[in-house]
Amino acid sequence: MLRARVLTGLVLASLALIALFFLPTVAIAGLAAVVGFLGALEWVELRKQGSSTAFRVSYAGLIALGVVILWKLFEYSAVAVSIVSIGWVGLLGWVATLVVRKTPVSCAPGLGLGLFTLVPALSLLPYIHGQSDNGVVKLLTVLLVVWVGDIGAYFGGRRFGRSALAPLISPGKTWEGAWTGLILAASVGTAIFFLFGAPADPVIIFCVLAVTAVAAVLADLFESILKRSAGKKDSGNLLPGHGGVLDRIDSLLGAIPVFSGLTLLL
Repeated sequence: MLRARVLTGLVLASLALIALFFLPTVAIAGLAAVVGFLGALEWVELRKQGSSTAFRVSYAGLIALGVVILWKLFEYSAVAVSIVSIGWVGLLGWVATLVVRKTPVSCAPGLGLGLFTLVPALSLLPYIHGQSDNGVVKLLTVLLVVWVGDIGAYFGGRRFGRSALAPLISPGKTWEGAWTGLILAASVGTAIFFLFGAPADPVIIFCVLAVTAVAAVLADLFESILKRSAGKKDSGNLLPGHGGVLDRIDSLLGAIPVFSGLTLLL
C-alpha cells in the first residue's frame, strides 16, 4: 500500500511540475478543468441518491466549464478572489470548531456544495500561474506546501503520533503529525519562495504558508466528513494508494483559496 502510494505520488508530482514549468497558463486551465470533471464524477457518486450516467457527465461538464469561466473572472476581479477566500475561511473555520470541540457531524455532499468546493479552488490554479508577479513560483510554493505537509504529517504521525487530531472525523490523524507537516511545509515553502528570487519578508511568507498549511489540513478533514457521511472510505479508486481524485486534491482545494486571499494582502 505504501509503495503504491509513493509511486503514484511521484508520478503525479512529476507530471504536475512538468506542466507547471513548461505549459502555458491556458493549458493549466484546461488541466484544472479536467481535474474538476473527474472530481465531479466522484462527487456525484458520494451522494446517496442514485444518478444516471448522463446526469453525472452533465454535472461534471458543468464543473469543468465553471472552472474555465471563473478563471477568466478572477483575472479581472480581485474582489471575486477575496470572496472565494473568505468563503473558504468560513468553511474551514467551521471544521476547526469541530476539531476543537470533538463534535460528531454529518455533511451531505450536495450538488451546490460541490460547485462551491471544486470550481473556485481549481479556477485559482491558472489564476495564480498566470500572474506576472512570480505566478509560477507562487503556484510551485503552494503545491509544495500541500505535498510536504501531507508527507510530513504521514511520517510524523507514524513516528511521533500519540494524540488523535480529530478522532470522530479521521481517526488516523494525530496532532504530532499535523505539527510536523505544518512546520516542514512552511519551512520548505519559504525556502523555495526565496530560492527562486521572489522578493518578500521571510517572516511574513512563513506565516502565510503556515496558515496555508493549516487550511490544507482542515480541507482534508472536510473531505473526510463528506466521505464518512456517505459511508465511504475513499472517493474513488482511480489512483493506486491514494483512492480517487478528490482524495488527492482535497487539501489543495482549501489551501489554494486561502493562499490566494492572503497573497492579495502582500
